[in-house]
Amino acid sequence: MTSIDAEIPTKTNADRIAMKPGQSLFMDMWYVAGRLDEVRIGGTQPFRICGRDLSVSRDREGQCVAELADSRFAVPCQVSEDLIWVFIAADPEAPIVKSPPPQFGGPKGKVRFMEKVVIPCHLDDAAYGLLDPAHTPFVHRSPFWRGNGILKEKKKTFEPSDFGFTMVPHAPVNSDIYKVIGGAITVRIAFRIPGLRAEYIQNAKHTVLGLTALTPIDNENTHLRQIFYWNSPVLGLARPIVPFFAKPFLQQDVDIMTLRRQNLGFGGNGMLLGDSDRQFLWYMGLKKAWEACRHDPDAFENPLKTATLRWRT
Repeated sequence: MTSIDAEIPTKTNADRIAMKPGQSLFMDMWYVAGRLDEVRIGGTQPFRICGRDLSVSRDREGQCVAELADSRFAVPCQVSEDLIWVFIAADPEAPIVKSPPPQFGGPKGKVRFMEKVVIPCHLDDAAYGLLDPAHTPFVHRSPFWRGNGILKEKKKTFEPSDFGFTMVPHAPVNSDIYKVIGGAITVRIAFRIPGLRAEYIQNAKHTVLGLTALTPIDNENTHLRQIFYWNSPVLGLARPIVPFFAKPFLQQDVDIMTLRRQNLGFGGNGMLLGDSDRQFLWYMGLKKAWEACRHDPDAFENPLKTATLRWRT
């Protein structure tokens, strides 16, 4: 395995590292505030992001304007791929905006489905849920999207990408839900800070993009939005029943983080183990690198290198 960063521990599977996420939040970053249709034309909608109360209004041309509710300072706000993005600056009076919000290339740029929940945890803990390879098979157990088969050896290669890292395209295993699309499927998963995970499920004709967006409400609660774009006719027909699967799926995230919060009350600490938790260690390394230069975003350098990880799930 290639070393990722000199300051990120590179341990073997036999070593254990205490999981102690930082309590800081990413600042000078774009966050998803919501789906465009959450703010009606000519109307105003309140949002709370990083402990700040915002007011977002939408004009008749579909453009959105955001401001801090208590001071009326304008907040950079853009609409992209059917989502409202707001820029949370460390200094709201002088935001440093060097680039537009990220774009993910969802088919036609139109959100086909979105479900959201409030996860009772800090952004770092929520990000761990996205990056832990054991999270889906052990938290989201269901005959509809995950069978109860035996553990299998996994070997995945990751490459550094824009503000994060990408699992290179591979044939899916373990989940029967991919078969709905049909054909020879490949899966590519990209993660970027502050908390955006894009999973591309593709064949020769169709693409499904599942975008998971984490938006911190404050230090103890995080919005998790599961957003889907697709151009698959089969999924178009299935759209009316998607909420029946999505709601219990996301409720499992709420339940597991509620249990974790209860465990912390007894002094419990999570443990980070070898390759299976390496992605979260990368996340923390990216966070440290960003905090070191966020006042000059042009100076940010992704500290990651190509690496191959192995685990069993």
